Amino acid sequence: MRNIALFAAVLLIAGCAAGCGDKASSSSPSSSSSSQEIPEESSEESVLIIDPDGNILDEKPTEVPRSVVDAGDFEYELSEGRAVITKYNGNAEVVEIPAELGGAPVAEISYYAFEAKYDIKKITLPETVDKICEFAFMDCSSLEEINIPEGVTTIERGAFVACTSLKALTIPAACTDVQEEAFTACESMTSLTINNPDLAYKNWGLEDLPELKITAPEGSAVYNWAQAMGKV
Repeated sequence: MRNIALFAAVLLIAGCAAGCGDKASSSSPSSSSSSQEIPEESSEESVLIIDPDGNILDEKPTEVPRSVVDAGDFEYELSEGRAVITKYNGNAEVVEIPAELGGAPVAEISYYAFEAKYDIKKITLPETVDKICEFAFMDCSSLEEINIPEGVTTIERGAFVACTSLKALTIPAACTDVQEEAFTACESMTSLTINNPDLAYKNWGLEDLPELKITAPEGSAVYNWAQAMGKV
């Protein structure tokens, strides 16, 4: 509401300014040339910048372009000393992701990086990886095996959604955040091991996996959930 009121006030002021300019133009012929220039200057000064949320901004926000590097099968970008894989372009059945790209450790698999790579059956992630982003391996329907490095702390929403051939997975003790739908439609999964006793269950999509058995520290939140669901 505050943004709408501010927007209306600015429009009202701009309208009044335009009306005053017209009046001055009709009363004084000698000033017609200068009065024609005033709207141009005032229009430049009164340009409104509104962001997608409807907020009125004082100046245009800074845009930071992604500097993606094409390195054959992998596209990546460098960010704060980290290499972030943004896309896989290959068609191999077995993929080993390098530990270093562009002189920096590969620390992150970005969103949709391996989406719909139907031919991949096995992926080896380097131990340098600490984050798997949203839908990173979405629809890798032939993927049967992938390791989660010991340093991974975050697996974001839908990271493995519809990996229908994935059979087993181990989440390391360092992982403190596994987000919603991470394993939705992983219909072949029969084994999931959780090594962090403090990791909380957040609708990972395990409810519809009838053959799944979960191994977790006894008494942990995940263990208690799995026990209640008959998945221990």
